[in-house]
Amino acid sequence: MKNKYILVVVLALVVIGTVIGAVVMHKRSPAQSLTSAQQTKFLMDTAVEIRAFGPDAEAAVEAAFAEMARVEQLFSRHLEDSAVSQINAHAGEWVTVAPEVVALLEKALYYSEISSGAFDITVGVLIDLWNFGGSPQRVPADEEIARVLAAVDYTAVELDADAGRVRIPVGTIIDLGGIAKGYAVDRACQVLKQHGITSGMIYAGGDITTIGSKPDGSSWRVGVQHPRQSNSLIAVLEMTDSSIVTSGDYERYFFQDNIRYHHILDPQTGYPAQGLISVTVYGGDAADADALSTALFVLGWDKGKELIESLAGYEAILMDTSSNVWVSSGLRDLAQIL
Repeated sequence: MKNKYILVVVLALVVIGTVIGAVVMHKRSPAQSLTSAQQTKFLMDTAVEIRAFGPDAEAAVEAAFAEMARVEQLFSRHLEDSAVSQINAHAGEWVTVAPEVVALLEKALYYSEISSGAFDITVGVLIDLWNFGGSPQRVPADEEIARVLAAVDYTAVELDADAGRVRIPVGTIIDLGGIAKGYAVDRACQVLKQHGITSGMIYAGGDITTIGSKPDGSSWRVGVQHPRQSNSLIAVLEMTDSSIVTSGDYERYFFQDNIRYHHILDPQTGYPAQGLISVTVYGGDAADADALSTALFVLGWDKGKELIESLAGYEAILMDTSSNVWVSSGLRDLAQIL
């Protein structure tokens, strides 16, 4: 359940230029002792680009893509044989799952808990009701929303970690779209490192993770696009061995009666979250940043700031509907606000 702003990745010592497509790369020749590889594939409903420098970089990139495909097969509710699909298909029953599934569910429920339900993996019924990207696009009636909201409650998910099993109520639909893509990026990053990659970048529809610094030793520079001005940036970040994820209201949306309805839904109201138009989370792991970007967006300006300032290792940039920008305390030395 995530919309990610276009993030412009700059790979050379130049200023960030005009946005062209999803990613702009200013190429630089890697150090002579390194091989390089760059490839783009469509996975997890988005374009995924991996660039790597190291011994046998081409094989490393292929292995990273294979790992992301494996994660998608495990966690996508739109693939019939996935673990998530099996949980949803057997609602009301205990379903045995792999330790990896238990671990990601535990992480997701943790972020549900600390965000007071702003991040909620049981929003599948709401996502289906709104049908963003489908046709026709319409605002559901209040009674329709009220009916499905009865099945949205992360506290109703029963997770028996010791036994490796999970159970959800009948009528509930789990959707891990708000965390699984970030997890896939994290896994791909680990695979690249296992193959000896010392410098690299993974871009997956707005989830970005960097490995080390650029081959010339400088930091990666990443620009976050302005949600209302396609040729403008709101910030530039310096990145080394870190991840950023941005959530916003600009890509999957429609207008009805001059009101923008976007796909980042508030699990409490059943309607698109109000107050913010962009949230960028910076930190170590993409999965955590993924969940946090949704949670902060739903929480809004005041509660979102309060949550991110309470967490060690993660920072954020928020933009509200009046285009006011706020940067968390730990990010002010790394972010250039434009």
